[in-house]
Amino acid sequence: MADNQTTVRSFRPRRISWLTIVLALLAVVSFVAISRPNVRYDVIPMGTPGMMENYDSSGALPPTQTGAPMMDNGVSSAPSQGKGGSDMYYPYPYPSPDVPVTDTREFLKVYYNASMRTRDVSVLTRRVETTVRGYSGRIDHESSSPQYGYVSFAVPQSKYDAFRAELESLVASRFLTVNISSQNLLPQKVSIEEQQKQADTALSDYKTARQKIVSAHARIVQFLQSKIDADAAQLATLRAQTQTPDILFQIQTISDDWSAQKLQLVRENAAYTSQLNNADRNIKYAEDWIKAVQTQDQTLLDNVATVTGTVSIAWISLWDCARLYLPGYWIPFIFAALACLSFLFDRRRYGTV
Repeated sequence: MADNQTTVRSFRPRRISWLTIVLALLAVVSFVAISRPNVRYDVIPMGTPGMMENYDSSGALPPTQTGAPMMDNGVSSAPSQGKGGSDMYYPYPYPSPDVPVTDTREFLKVYYNASMRTRDVSVLTRRVETTVRGYSGRIDHESSSPQYGYVSFAVPQSKYDAFRAELESLVASRFLTVNISSQNLLPQKVSIEEQQKQADTALSDYKTARQKIVSAHARIVQFLQSKIDADAAQLATLRAQTQTPDILFQIQTISDDWSAQKLQLVRENAAYTSQLNNADRNIKYAEDWIKAVQTQDQTLLDNVATVTGTVSIAWISLWDCARLYLPGYWIPFIFAALACLSFLFDRRRYGTV
């Protein structure tokens, strides 16, 4: 009876090639590299819109557009120098928190922030600058180094869509991160409109008050002048008569009244001049207030018509490029699969032990 002999072949090849070893090491190294926490140091955009921009280094509120300090009630004041060196203050518009929902107007202020990664930072930075200027934009800040680049800019709202499309086409979508925020400045606009109404009303009231002063003064002057003329006529009549004691007494009485009326007229003219100057100062104050509100309104519209933004540019390594195209554990998996194929090829090429 013949013995059945079964030959068991080993799985290990007689020889393992260097390619298999290298692929296996790459699989292990890439797995370890991906498993570690990914620490990145991104460029911190300077001047990015946010709450911190509302405070200076001392923590105080900033001045308004015209440099006037903010008051506790949220209304800023600016002095208007009047005659005599006295300062007059008029309120500037401030945001109104209660805007009715029926007001559907939008005054959107757009902030655009993009982060790009590239192999050539300086070239991409120059291309970003050229794109901004090509759309009638303005460069507010620019910096560039071999590792990092930064561009702060402002472009017209009317060209924003075309500008954004061209800017984002400079790099592939995998190398681009975009953050866009917008704020509706409708509360500021409503407040400006309310201030405009108040300023117009104040100007109308001041002009009406001035007209009343002029009319009242005219009536008083007419009344006093009529009494003065009457006294002068009586004095002329009495002086033409025989100067008896009674006539002399009447002349003295009427003369005293005539002098008193003349003095009252002088005082009335002086008071009228003072009141008229004060009324003119009030009118000038209201006109300056209206101009200030109009300036604020135009400033708001110009602000809305301008898109501000930043572009941060960072250098990217080939390893990070590969990870962008093959996220997760695809890279170690591919190396492991290639190592297995190379191992099987070694078995066929060199045989097994």
